[in-house]
Amino acid sequence: MTTSASRLRTWVLSVCILPALMACKEEEYTVPVPITGLDHLDAHLSVQQFSVNGQSGAQAGKGGSQVCCVELPAVWRSNLTVKVAWGVTNWPAKVYSWHERQVPVDRYDEVGNLYVHFLPDGSVRVLSSTIYPEKPSYPGPAHSTVPRKEPWEVYLRKPGEPEFARVKDAMEVPAND
Repeated sequence: MTTSASRLRTWVLSVCILPALMACKEEEYTVPVPITGLDHLDAHLSVQQFSVNGQSGAQAGKGGSQVCCVELPAVWRSNLTVKVAWGVTNWPAKVYSWHERQVPVDRYDEVGNLYVHFLPDGSVRVLSSTIYPEKPSYPGPAHSTVPRKEPWEVYLRKPGEPEFARVKDAMEVPAND
């Protein structure tokens, strides 16, 4: 083979064929799963709204409600993360803060509901499970660590009171009991 023919073959491979082969990469099969938020924050704090990859999860609580849906790979893969955004309300102090971060999804053998745990230290843990959080075999934080929250009526704004103020981190503002 001549040098020019060899160059032509290399050029055809690199410019035409390799990009086409790379485009044929198998797409990941995903499954729509319900989202549930669990609020492990102190009793005077709450996660009033959150989202996963832009899909609203509504209000986090004791894990009894679900919102449809977010897509997860049918087969867990390393480095799997979701974007979680959430608001923390400090009811007695009448302030709130907004947070957002990429959170790794715990390894799963079978895709199930997506549980988002908002933990007292400010971290977030995300896992997919076919087992409900109330069950002893649930792989995430114990359901017993979700505190009973005060009736929110105690903290309702009274006529003439200002709106809640946005702060950097509502979890660090002392409660004004």
